[in-house]
Amino acid sequence: MTVHIWEDLLSERDKQVITKAGYDKEGASSWESRGAGTNPLVLVIDMQRLVVGDNVPILDAIEDYRTAMGEVAWEAIDHIEPFLEFARSNDIPVAYTRVIPSSYDDPEHEDLQIVDPVAPEEGETVIDKTYASAFYGTDLLSRLVRGGHDSVIIVGNSTSGCVRATAIDAQQNGFDVLLPQECLFDRIEASHKVALLDLWMKYAEVLEREEVEAYIEEVSG
Repeated sequence: MTVHIWEDLLSERDKQVITKAGYDKEGASSWESRGAGTNPLVLVIDMQRLVVGDNVPILDAIEDYRTAMGEVAWEAIDHIEPFLEFARSNDIPVAYTRVIPSSYDDPEHEDLQIVDPVAPEEGETVIDKTYASAFYGTDLLSRLVRGGHDSVIIVGNSTSGCVRATAIDAQQNGFDVLLPQECLFDRIEASHKVALLDLWMKYAEVLEREEVEAYIEEVSG
């Protein structure tokens, strides 16, 4: 059974509401908000230098890049790197996004590059975006449809921003969404936990990394 990281935020009444309303078993009642599908794609969100920074405390990382998360990001990378290796070894395709802020004229600037431990391998798609959702103003939807994918596994950051926006758009476009919680991160712990709780209740399956790996084994076997 999944041990969700937001449990320490919930009051006793919150827990009762979740159980009595059935969110713990079914998610949102208005649409099919949880599922796993049989042909997933892993989507790596914005694992770039200006967001990751050096492996130092976040307050130190911010001194170099105001958007950097330092050790918060690197703790997630410790899970994302082996997860991507596992997905590839099971023939699950991996695609990436990069956010290109309006303040950067050169999309090849070193700040915008994906950090080495989780960098794309040869032939893997990298989608540049300007806004939070990986779907907005990009060809991601077309790529998913052409690939016959019915689900998206999202890793990266930030949970309350680009991950959340992408997950909601994926669900509303008819794809199942899986979120391995150890492979996601945010600069504010409360935002990270609340965003995952909200996504789990309404839009996505939030699981531990090993549970998502077991799912990958099942669909690729």
